[in-house]
Amino acid sequence: MRRYFSLFLLTILVAILLFFTLPLLVGGIFGEVKIIVGTILVLLGSFIITQLFYIIDLLKNKSR
Repeated sequence: MRRYFSLFLLTILVAILLFFTLPLLVGGIFGEVKIIVGTILVLLGSFIITQLFYIIDLLKNKSR
């Protein structure tokens, strides 16, 4: 379970870094609402991705 938690945190960290650095590199500044909605979507998306990895590993273990 520790592996999935670290994967979840790594995904969140990378997404948050991208949210705050890409607008600075492109030149446009996002509004506060867009950043909040984007961060929430990233949290939910990274949770779903982590759960998918967990389910894939469960299916691999059951097939052995």
